[in-house]
Amino acid sequence: MVPNKFFLILCIFVLPSLLCSRLMPSLAFAALGACLLAKWVSKQPLAFEYSRRNLIGSNLLLTNMASNDIIAEVNWGIVGLGDVCQKKSGPSFDKCEGSKLAAVMRRTPRLAEYWARANVPDGKCNGYDNLDEFLMHSPLDAVYISTRPGTHLEICRKVAAAGKAVYVEKPVGRCAAEAKEMAEICSRANVPLYTAYISRAYERTEAIRHLLSKEFEGKVNSISYKLVGLGGARGMDAGLPWRLDAAQSGGGLIMDVGCHVVDRIDYLFGPLLNVQGHAENKAKRQPVEDYVHFTATVGPSDWATVSCEGASVSCTWDFSGKQPREIDEFVIAGPKGSLKMAGMSPAGPIEVFDARGTLIKTVGDFTMPEHTAQALIQAVTNDLRGVVNSKTHCLSRIDNAIRTQSVLDEALSSYYGGREVGFWTRPESWPGKPKIIS
Repeated sequence: MVPNKFFLILCIFVLPSLLCSRLMPSLAFAALGACLLAKWVSKQPLAFEYSRRNLIGSNLLLTNMASNDIIAEVNWGIVGLGDVCQKKSGPSFDKCEGSKLAAVMRRTPRLAEYWARANVPDGKCNGYDNLDEFLMHSPLDAVYISTRPGTHLEICRKVAAAGKAVYVEKPVGRCAAEAKEMAEICSRANVPLYTAYISRAYERTEAIRHLLSKEFEGKVNSISYKLVGLGGARGMDAGLPWRLDAAQSGGGLIMDVGCHVVDRIDYLFGPLLNVQGHAENKAKRQPVEDYVHFTATVGPSDWATVSCEGASVSCTWDFSGKQPREIDEFVIAGPKGSLKMAGMSPAGPIEVFDARGTLIKTVGDFTMPEHTAQALIQAVTNDLRGVVNSKTHCLSRIDNAIRTQSVLDEALSSYYGGREVGFWTRPESWPGKPKIIS
């Protein structure tokens, strides 16, 4: 059998040279006939083989032709250089193995250039203030969309049309319908779509998976979460922070803060079904909700860490500031005991209790990441390159993002009178909106 790569080399380089030679035309046609015959005998299709490069962008470089199509380097671009990008995510794209930050984009003139010079040491990152020009940068293989959720859909549409892989910040859209539309856009464009639910890749999340398998003997009965406070939300000192503007964020702080915990429950235990929830505005300081509670049951899945179908779920977020102290408590309970921990910390300790409620041990030797998104960005980069390792299971794709946003929609629907695309344009009709905002 003639190897496909040899066949390509022969067709591209050798045969043209022979055909141009007056002395060797018969030899050229004989060589071509031999290759065609060998292909027929081996029953291999006479077609160019598609490598991983065809699936995720034409600019990706292969380490070598015999490396199982593992890509040497992914050239990343970033759209949006706000607070989320500055520390949590941005620097990771130039620090991950097999990753290079090639271009950044921000609408404010010259700020992207300044950011690139300040944050990318080799000086080979270009800054743009126009999205269309940014997408024409070469080489550019994948784009991280780090803007406010209200802009994600239209930016995703342009990135996918340009043939680039998409990695979009959470929450993916302002409602599940927007997330589903992004999924359809990327599917039609044949480009991958990843989502930035970074806690899936935390060292501590992996430790939870291990503890569930070891301490719980494969069974969970209930999962509960309670947050009182802001949950580490940034930029809350402005008059009306964008995180509290439904047109930009999709709702109150639960969209920015609460979605992480909902996705982590989905990741560890399975999809949430039979969601029943309600939302309120206790402080009456802004139009969106500041209190959310829902209950659910865990459905069947093939990815759950332990058996927990039918387990009860209860989650509460109180951002109103009406409570005297802050709380951040995530509890997983089973017949053999329970785990307790903070829900919003990448590195906080995990307490292990027995069935009687006695503390058995504390697991807490976790490193606080310099960039909390780096582990997931490395996993996404590896997936794009074709590198298979133990971190593949933590990938966050669009299907889990849609499930998370569907749960949030169910919990918030009564407050907004529905969560269809455009609900943010009719605040006067939101049943939960307070009559007077103080």
